[in-house]
Amino acid sequence: MRWHRAPAVTRKLQGIVWIYLTNIFVVTESSDFKTTEPAVKCEFLPINKDNYFRVREFRGESRVQEYREKLARQEVGFFAERDGRVVGNVWATVNNSGAQTVARTYMKLGPNEALVHDVVTGEEFRGKGIGAFMVGKISTILLNERGVSKIVIDVNVRNNASVRMMKRAGLQISQQTLAVSAFGKLISHRLLKQYPDRSGRLVGDASFHACTPSDL
Repeated sequence: MRWHRAPAVTRKLQGIVWIYLTNIFVVTESSDFKTTEPAVKCEFLPINKDNYFRVREFRGESRVQEYREKLARQEVGFFAERDGRVVGNVWATVNNSGAQTVARTYMKLGPNEALVHDVVTGEEFRGKGIGAFMVGKISTILLNERGVSKIVIDVNVRNNASVRMMKRAGLQISQQTLAVSAFGKLISHRLLKQYPDRSGRLVGDASFHACTPSDL
């Protein structure tokens, strides 16, 4: 999860060189997070080929093609709907292969692991707990219905609002990592810090290293 630029500019930059300094939240069981209800009641709807265009209700027309492409890549998405209007969304990339892969050009995922990303709430509905609600809902679905063994959520270290949102969802920072990608390929993924969980144990994969072509 990163700060927002115009979509076309962001994609162009990511295609050349992109540096990600992020706080990592890891979920492996239901006790790692909590389900919350927002200040305004919302429904949680799967995004599919029949409704993906509804992103224009809170993010604008330019996102419609992007969401069509997400579905084509088999990403898993959900809308938050308030009184018949879409007010937010969350997406996940799930590694359904039997081998390690790199999601979104920068995050290594093992088999049956998922990366949660694009947790976005419409501007006028921010501060009402919708983001934390969506994180809790999608985490529950990924663990209990999709059988995912590990969920990773990354937040840019500068994004204090998203860090607060994750804490409202009951998550704790487990790692701080630095990833570098160039021309759509992960070049380096390094663990900078690792934090203990509530029981004092270290969570997550500590085997980060500079990647070589054979790793990818």
